[in-house]
Amino acid sequence: MIASPPRYRRVKVALCSILALASFLTPQAHAESEYDVKAAYLFKFTKFVEWPASAFANPQASFVIGIVGRDPFGGGLDRILEGQRTGERQLEVRYLSAGDSAGQRGCQMIFVSASEERKLPDLLSALQGRPVLIVGESEGFASAGGMLGFALRQSRLGVEVNSGAARQARLKISSQLLNIANVVN
Repeated sequence: MIASPPRYRRVKVALCSILALASFLTPQAHAESEYDVKAAYLFKFTKFVEWPASAFANPQASFVIGIVGRDPFGGGLDRILEGQRTGERQLEVRYLSAGDSAGQRGCQMIFVSASEERKLPDLLSALQGRPVLIVGESEGFASAGGMLGFALRQSRLGVEVNSGAARQARLKISSQLLNIANVVN
């Protein structure tokens, strides 16, 4: 058997990664609830975004996902993340109020539930320039300054990306995620 040249192997690996992400991001609506799908997205985002080392208190620190507002997951996020890791980091979920700046300090990702939509400007201001991925589910969330927003497209859940906001927070979004998302800036 003849080995593939390195360039073709890289292309094959990239295509397989894109197909794996795309299949994960387009689940059948009848198979899972909306919030189970969104919880799975949050887990996958940890794999397709790069955080600077300064986002963590130390090399052993957990990767923390903060939920701001009413918990729409009903424990689903905790179930999906149980025992999971992103790289070498254990995943942890924290439940926060919009004004909980002390709790937000230890988070690498924050999910803003629809119940907190009106508080988004204050939250964005409090987190400005910090390496925190801000994800939301409100209509136009990414256009309003959030980094990743869930959007319904042709009866399927999709993602909108505000790459400018992510760059300001010193986060690098994988081209694999950018290729299948709707970039709004």
